[in-house]
Amino acid sequence: MSIFRLCEIGIYEMVDLTPNLILALVPFKDSLRFSPKKVSMYLFLLYTLLTFSRILALNSTFAAASLSVLWVAFYFIFYIIVVKSQPAKMLFVLLTILNYCSFIVIIFSHIAYHKFSAIINRPYSLSSSVLLAFTYLITYPIIYKMLKKIQVLISFSENNRYWRFLWMVPATFCLSYYYNLYANGGIISFSEDLNNVLFAVFFNLGALFVTYLIMHLLDESNTNLELKSENYQLTMQFIQYENLKDRIEEARRAKHDLRQSLTVIQACVQNDDKEHLLRYLEKYLNSLPPDSPMIYCENYALNALIVYYSDLAKQNDISFKTDIQYPSHTRISDTDAVVLLGNLLENAIEACLRQTSGRTYISFHIQQLQNMLVITLDNSYSGIISQKGEDFISSKTKQRGTGTSSVRKIVTKYQGILKLCYEENQFHASVMLPI
Repeated sequence: MSIFRLCEIGIYEMVDLTPNLILALVPFKDSLRFSPKKVSMYLFLLYTLLTFSRILALNSTFAAASLSVLWVAFYFIFYIIVVKSQPAKMLFVLLTILNYCSFIVIIFSHIAYHKFSAIINRPYSLSSSVLLAFTYLITYPIIYKMLKKIQVLISFSENNRYWRFLWMVPATFCLSYYYNLYANGGIISFSEDLNNVLFAVFFNLGALFVTYLIMHLLDESNTNLELKSENYQLTMQFIQYENLKDRIEEARRAKHDLRQSLTVIQACVQNDDKEHLLRYLEKYLNSLPPDSPMIYCENYALNALIVYYSDLAKQNDISFKTDIQYPSHTRISDTDAVVLLGNLLENAIEACLRQTSGRTYISFHIQQLQNMLVITLDNSYSGIISQKGEDFISSKTKQRGTGTSSVRKIVTKYQGILKLCYEENQFHASVMLPI
C-alpha cells in the first residue's frame, strides 16, 4: 500500500473521528482525569488504532463487522482511562454517539452509491473525506446541542441510580443498527435501497426523540430535587427567624419582670431573709431565656440549622457540644451544605431520642484544614444498627436511610470522602470536602 493511500485513510479517519470525539468529551469536560496534554496523547493512540483497523477492514466485510465491535471496545476503554464518571453514564453517551455514527454512515453510503460511484470503488479516498465532512456538517448541530444538554444532567449526581438502566435505551437502538447493517450484506448493500435509508432516518429520529424525552424527564427530576433542597434551606431560615422572635420576646418579658424581681430582692435584703432570697434567685435564673449562643457561624442558613438542632437537643436533655469554624468562602453551595449537615444532625438527634439507656450526647465539629473542609459528628445511641452494603437501614422504615443516602450523594458530587462507622454506644460520621 502506497504512502499516499495511507495518508488518504488517515485523513478519512481524522474527519470521521474528530467530530465524534468532541461529542464524547463535551459532556465530561469537567470530569477528565488528566491534563489536556496527556488526554491528547491518548487521543492520538486511539486515532492510530482506529486507522490501523480501517486498513485491516478495507477488503473484508466480515473483518469490518468484527472490527466494528472492537471499535466500541476501543472507545469505551478510552473513556474509562480518560474520564472519571459513572460507567453507565459513559455507556449512554457512547452508544448515543455510535447510533449517530451509524446514521451518518448510511446517509454517506447512499449518496456515494447513487451520486459518486467512484467513492464506492475507492473507499476512504479524499473524495470520501469531503463527502463525509459534508454529511456531518448538515446533521452535527442537532446532536451537539443534545449532548451539551446531557452535560448538565450528568453533573447532577442525585440521579445516578437512573443511569444504571438508561444506557440500555441507546444500546437497544445500537444493536438494531448493527444487526440490520451487517445482516444485509454490509453497509453498502444496506444503503443502496432508499427504503432502508428512510427506515434509518425514522429509526434515528425515534432514537433522538427517546433520548430527548429521557433528558427532559431527568431535567424535571433534577429541578424537583433542587426545589426540595431550597425548601429545606428556607425552612431552616424560617426556624431561625422564629427562634429569634422567641428570644426577643423572652428578653422583653425578662426586662419587664426585672423591676418586680428587684422589688422582691430588695424586700428580702431589708428583712435579712437569705433563705427566701436564694430560693427566689434560683427560680428567677431558671426562668431566664436560654443562654445558648445565637451565632455558631457567619453563614446565615447554616447558623439557623445549628441553632434549631441545638435547641432541640436542649429541650430533650441531649448534651450538644460544638466547635464550628465554617469558612466564609467555599465552592460548596449553601443548599448542599444545609442538606448535608441537616441530615447528619437529624440522624444524630433521632438516635439520641431513641436511646433507652446511658447519657445522650452529640459532639459536632467543623474546621478547615488547608484546602479541605472537615466535618465530624459523634453521637450516642443504643440498640442494633443494620447495614446493607455501604447503606444504613432506617429503624423507622426498615429501608435504606434517605438521610445517609443524601449525604453520600453530596459528598460524591464534590468528590469528597465520607466515613460512617460505629462502636459500642457511639456512632461516628466524618466528611472531608475540597473547598
